[in-house]
Amino acid sequence: MRPILLSSVIVLALALPVAAPAQHAHGAHQHGVAELTVVLEGRMLQLELISPLDNLVGFEHAPANETQRGALADAERLLLDSEAVFALPSEAGCVIREVGIESPWRDSGREHGRGQTRDHNRPARGDHEDMVASYGFECAHPEALRRLELRVFKHFPRLQRVRAEFATPRGQGGGVLTSGAAALAL
Repeated sequence: MRPILLSSVIVLALALPVAAPAQHAHGAHQHGVAELTVVLEGRMLQLELISPLDNLVGFEHAPANETQRGALADAERLLLDSEAVFALPSEAGCVIREVGIESPWRDSGREHGRGQTRDHNRPARGDHEDMVASYGFECAHPEALRRLELRVFKHFPRLQRVRAEFATPRGQGGGVLTSGAAALAL
């Protein structure tokens, strides 16, 4: 790995864990609303989506039956598929390098798809559990990343809005995405 790329990866690795808790604490847990963080550093694009489980599966407690376990597994499987969640401009030449899920009742240590599965065994907060999905892309032409389309609304009808924050070489910003306007200009 080239020294510049390695330093970008290290910066992202250090920056995202700091940014994520700050964003997670950004607002109160709201049903129908998720949070998206977008960080572009060099050729590396890091995305993190945090959502109340209710938006994704219709409940926020430990699965009580096979139907709920299946709904949770289906949501996790879908979120591990970066193409089902995001569309990036093809001219940017982005390739997924890592996908991770944090879910309060996920089987610890299982490998899924590309990347790694993480279970931090964090303590339960009762009826307000979240799922966190993170994605790492390497982009051949990051200057072509002018737009990010969010596709989760068609998969999760309980999700109504996504509050987005981004940091790119062009600057910082944010916005609110809805199913009617699910693209973020970067």
